[in-house]
Amino acid sequence: MIIKNKKESFIKNIMDRFTFGTQIYRVPSLPHHELKQDIHTLRDLGFNSIKIQISWCIVEKVKGEIDLAEVEELIIEAKKVEMGVCLLMTMEQVPMWVWKKYPDCRLLNAKNEPHEDPSQYLLPSDGKPGPCWDHPGVRNEAEQFLSRTVRKLGKYNNIISWNVWQEIGFWEDQEINKLAEKTYCYCPYTLKRFREWLQKKYKNLDNLNDLWKTGFGKWKEVEPPRRFSMVPSWIDWKYFMNNVYIADILKWRKEVIQKNDTMQRPVMAHVDNPTFGSERDWAYAKEVDIFGTSFYPDWISFKSNNNSCSDIAGKNKMKLSQSDFPSFSMYFDYIQSTIRKNKEFCLGEFQGGPFSYGIYLAPEPSSEDIKRWLLIALSCGVKGLYFWNHRPDLFWGEMHGFGLCDWDGTPTDRAIEAGKISITLNRHKELFKQGSPLQSQIAIIVNEALYNFSDATPYALKGLQLSLKGWYQFLWKKGIWIDFISAKNILQGKLKNYKAAILPFPIALGNELAEVLKNYVSDGGMLISEACPGRVNEYGMANLSGLAKDMQELFGVEYKKLTYHQNWNDIGTALDNFNKNISLADFYGMGSYHAYTLKPSLFTETYKITKASPVLSSNQGISGAVNSYGQGKGILLGTLAGHMLTLESNSNNKCFISKIIEDYGFKPEKWGKLLRRRRAYKNREAWFLINNSDQTVTENIGIDGYVKVEDIFENKILDIIDNNIVVTVHPFSINCLVMSKKNESGETG
Repeated sequence: MIIKNKKESFIKNIMDRFTFGTQIYRVPSLPHHELKQDIHTLRDLGFNSIKIQISWCIVEKVKGEIDLAEVEELIIEAKKVEMGVCLLMTMEQVPMWVWKKYPDCRLLNAKNEPHEDPSQYLLPSDGKPGPCWDHPGVRNEAEQFLSRTVRKLGKYNNIISWNVWQEIGFWEDQEINKLAEKTYCYCPYTLKRFREWLQKKYKNLDNLNDLWKTGFGKWKEVEPPRRFSMVPSWIDWKYFMNNVYIADILKWRKEVIQKNDTMQRPVMAHVDNPTFGSERDWAYAKEVDIFGTSFYPDWISFKSNNNSCSDIAGKNKMKLSQSDFPSFSMYFDYIQSTIRKNKEFCLGEFQGGPFSYGIYLAPEPSSEDIKRWLLIALSCGVKGLYFWNHRPDLFWGEMHGFGLCDWDGTPTDRAIEAGKISITLNRHKELFKQGSPLQSQIAIIVNEALYNFSDATPYALKGLQLSLKGWYQFLWKKGIWIDFISAKNILQGKLKNYKAAILPFPIALGNELAEVLKNYVSDGGMLISEACPGRVNEYGMANLSGLAKDMQELFGVEYKKLTYHQNWNDIGTALDNFNKNISLADFYGMGSYHAYTLKPSLFTETYKITKASPVLSSNQGISGAVNSYGQGKGILLGTLAGHMLTLESNSNNKCFISKIIEDYGFKPEKWGKLLRRRRAYKNREAWFLINNSDQTVTENIGIDGYVKVEDIFENKILDIIDNNIVVTVHPFSINCLVMSKKNESGETG
């Protein structure tokens, strides 16, 4: 943002704060006089921002007649109390006159059927999937609307950001099950762009035909698959639509806004949740200034633990709490990994009240829930958030749900607690607005080609995501913080920032990535891989040797045999119930691991040793190896170890993996039974002390180098005795301490 004069410095003062806001307006809306009063209520509570949702079809019902009076009224009211405003531009809600003027702007599925749903409503999904944005007519109309809206509203200097896409994506799975009916977009405009992208990637048609195993004679003949996804062209087609097409829309919208906003305020977008195993979130984050995700913890807990509604109601609250911290942290760390220190991480929607769907209304979260959710988000580097939303929702599908305040605007205990947290964070705004989590030692590798291969292969995506979850949550509980790293970033040399990397479910592995991973280990890195690294290449074509060539060299083995422990037609059941698959024979440790065992999941891979040292044996043969390669180490495990790490009862696998971690010098951030997560800025750190148990924990914690310790939510300075402090953390709770060192001038931060 360019600050030109004192008047414009007003916005800088607003933007320097930790953004703590809530959604306040969308159509259908409460009466404006009530919303204005709510703005003052929220400001008195400690909130400093609001979010206003603008629907294209609502404000430009007739071409060229843009009515923003209601929006301006709220912006002006917010400015009176120095509250920032995030303007959410909902472009997928296209006006009816656009649909009528450009009947061919509809997305076409693989059967050449138009997606015929010109919704004028925000529910169920903010108008998604909307039109095809490759259509020149609809794109031109949208650009005119965006330009005029930004020029008109941009004069208000309490606008702090423009959100150009809430919960990014097609949302193609809604009420559609058949592949050909939910795959977009096969219109002439998008197919033309796809062919242009392919020409740039492959240079000539012979290269494409060689890798796709096709027989196209001219570029204009090239078509993506329509009926069957387990073909090489599917990998490129899905990459293009999810990583190129959508990212280009974000880039275009940002450019239009920046061209028309004289103050150059940041452009934001967020996903509904991370796409675990995919690189698409990296592609989206690259195109905006602020990136994030929605966060509805009751829904995450429900999905991740296969619970019933009664679990969320509190009957198994303790059981849910035990898994909340690692589950939620995985959401945040995945998105944080796409940004690192380069951009701002903001939660675009944060559950403020009871989860609602139709006539079902979950019990209300407590103020303790709100605090716990906020602290786990802060520990992972979140720098701003917007609650959904300030009062219970009006609209049918979400009626009576999600409100921070009561139906009449009266603050609930959770709204009061949230406001207190906002005030506290902004007493330390520099640390929480600028500070980031410390560099992780270990990264989990995600690869778009593997994701698309897995998504097209029956049951494989479930296997991939279970492995990701198992590795992340196991290491989290040990106090070893994890980043995720994209294959694209690895090819750019960024894996060197990590001491070790984990390669989960690596069945599809391209030769280029395999070579870079081999070189990473040769240069001193450590790679831990599950079974089958490079069983097929990135296009789904089998390596008949069983492993990618570079993986054989790196791990010092040759493939011998792969034994499946389920028939094809019950693999899905096995993945759903892998914790019950206790009949599989254990792998037994060898050498320095002789006292350990490891329980396999789904299948067993065995190897012929060429150079490595065997570390695991099964009734099938050697099923694990460690190899010194160059200056680093490669560790190959002949099963899907990550699956079994998710089980609380499976201590053998955890002991085996723990020994690997300890043997190679990876130290957890722990003080006794407390985990410690840190984010830092200059000479200050925020320490998040996490008690993930059902017992109150008190620990003596060493603080060498720090001269002041403040428990910011208790608003007290802790006594330092012999460079130690005493901290007590209640069950399933987090304490946050701000630690200060003296700076170069001798002043305390």
